[in-house]
Amino acid sequence: MEIGSVLLLNAIVESLEIVIPNSAIMNAKQTKLAILLLAAGQGSRLGNIAKALLKKDGIPLIQRFWQEASALNAIESISVLGFYADEIEPLAKQYSRVVINQQAKEGHGSSVRIGLESLHTHFDLLLIALVDQPRITQTSLELLLNTFETQGDEIDALVPCYQGQRGNPIVMRRRAVLEILDTPTQVCREWLDLHPSRVHFLETNRAEFIADVDTLEDLQRERLAVSYTHLRAHET
Repeated sequence: MEIGSVLLLNAIVESLEIVIPNSAIMNAKQTKLAILLLAAGQGSRLGNIAKALLKKDGIPLIQRFWQEASALNAIESISVLGFYADEIEPLAKQYSRVVINQQAKEGHGSSVRIGLESLHTHFDLLLIALVDQPRITQTSLELLLNTFETQGDEIDALVPCYQGQRGNPIVMRRRAVLEILDTPTQVCREWLDLHPSRVHFLETNRAEFIADVDTLEDLQRERLAVSYTHLRAHET
């Protein structure tokens, strides 16, 4: 090939913009991801309803989350259950390993802790999500993970924010998780507060990171339906 032709070919190649799909970025870097989904709550402000079984477009929230997360190819997936575990477990087991928090009455922190203690793979990053965030999609999760990949080695956690309010899911590097586990009773929020210089607070214009379901007003806003079977099981 003549020199002029080579130069022309190089110019054409350099001018091309190759777009790599978001879902392929982590795989290309061979980052090992673990996912922890917290679904142990009582739903007391909703009148004692299992949030995991609330339905959006006919799909229970716990199923919806794991379907959205499936493209991330996590090496470990855990659902932490507590209240209503007997009802939720058959569905959760289709997508993840199930861990039961027998101390769910002690609150959210106990579920976080037992979830962290249940991890047994050599993951690089851990994504911790809440089951009652119906707007979270694959795109939401990819945004968090791909943003984390652009951070320097000094950053060990990422927290999404909307209009200054902290949201979820969060992402943590393995060494941060190990530090938490080395400190008895510590959970993620305490670690984040103690190490702000190691946390990237990602300000976004995406309300899905703070949109959760705690009240009947939230349930109506998100257009969620309550499982009839679940209601019948808890009639008094």
